[in-house]
Amino acid sequence: MLSHNTINSGTMSDSDDERYEQELVKRREEAEARLWEEEEQQWAEWKARKEVRAAEKRQQEKELRRRAEEEEVQRKVEEEEARRREEECQRDLAHHIEADHVAAIEQQCCKNWSKTFLPLSPLSDEDINLIDLSPLTKRQCI
Repeated sequence: MLSHNTINSGTMSDSDDERYEQELVKRREEAEARLWEEEEQQWAEWKARKEVRAAEKRQQEKELRRRAEEEEVQRKVEEEEARRREEECQRDLAHHIEADHVAAIEQQCCKNWSKTFLPLSPLSDEDINLIDLSPLTKRQCI
């Protein structure tokens, strides 16, 4: 029995040539189809990678915007806190100035009263202890 490989080209009939050509055409078409499928698959993979990169970029941009918004909110909170502390300091300062002013007026009134109503002779320690002068505030002592 002769194998297909050992057939002499001279002994091949025209139908064998046609079958052989048809087989070659079929193989070429199959090879082109596989190539086309591979190219389509590569194209799909490339497109998928591109979409993944785009999604990652959008996610990064979203994260950057979120961080920027958080930083802006934090900055506003800090500014508001600083403004509130400054207002509180100004209120405290105004309150202390008013208290110092009231204390200075009271002291002046007591001095005026003592000059008006106390005798010109020196007072004894016991008499001095009876005079009710308001104490100086810490800021007035300085």
